[in-house]
Amino acid sequence: MALGSFFFVVDDAKIARKAVYLSPESPQIEIGDNEFLRIRTGHSDKSYVLTLLADAQLFTYKKELDVKRKIVELIGGVILERDVNTEIHKDALKMFVEKMAEFKDKPNGDLIILIEQRHAQHFDKPQFILDQKEIEKRLTDKVKSLNKRGKFDEANILLDKIKKIPKKLYAAHDTAEKAYKNRDFDKAEREYANAKKHAENLGEKDLVSMYKSKINLARKTPSLLKKRDDFVDKALSSLKAADFTKAQRFFKKASEASEDLMDSTRSEEYALKAKALAEYVKVDKKFNR
Repeated sequence: MALGSFFFVVDDAKIARKAVYLSPESPQIEIGDNEFLRIRTGHSDKSYVLTLLADAQLFTYKKELDVKRKIVELIGGVILERDVNTEIHKDALKMFVEKMAEFKDKPNGDLIILIEQRHAQHFDKPQFILDQKEIEKRLTDKVKSLNKRGKFDEANILLDKIKKIPKKLYAAHDTAEKAYKNRDFDKAEREYANAKKHAENLGEKDLVSMYKSKINLARKTPSLLKKRDDFVDKALSSLKAADFTKAQRFFKKASEASEDLMDSTRSEEYALKAKALAEYVKVDKKFNR
């Protein structure tokens, strides 16, 4: 479960702006100067960093910007329960930081509002690539743990499941992913549901959560794609008509629709186009009053 999220800006080796949001269900978690320092130190040579607290874990991503020949660091993070697999938040975390980068100059109070608005969108529906070796290691560790605690019957039941279920899970997952890429969303939804059932049988809570979100995404994708395509068409038409303000607005909407689709590449592309057009309009107004 995602307990909250945060974002901060490091400029001239100092934290210039920062904001922390805790969800209503979250216990009181303190993220102060010591935690920020640990995160910054960890990011000295890494893009992704995991920082452990007593009752939670902080999973963070760093983006660097060259602002007037000076490097500004933007670091965003998600606050998770200790037993949550951080990998399922990797893509969403990067997208969160990319989006918050647009608001890096906002004051702390505005940043908190923006984080609250985006928390559920990014972290309540995590996505990640299935790692078969990691799953098998996790299941093997569960069997060892059960045996150590003298729960031999439970260990044997799980061991029997491990021999049969994972192959079915991987097959359903691969079929669903291929169907999704081929835009056969009905088939994708069915196969994600099958994968979810196998994950439930294995007691894999993180996988169950992931497949719930994938089922929901497959269900919504056709209408989201149509919406995004419409925005892109309108943006291009506006460009041809030299209406750059409208084009900027439609590219921004296309970027937001791409976020809903968990399409980080298109989200970044359309956001950059919108930003470039906004700068053009600003310069054009200045010199053509």
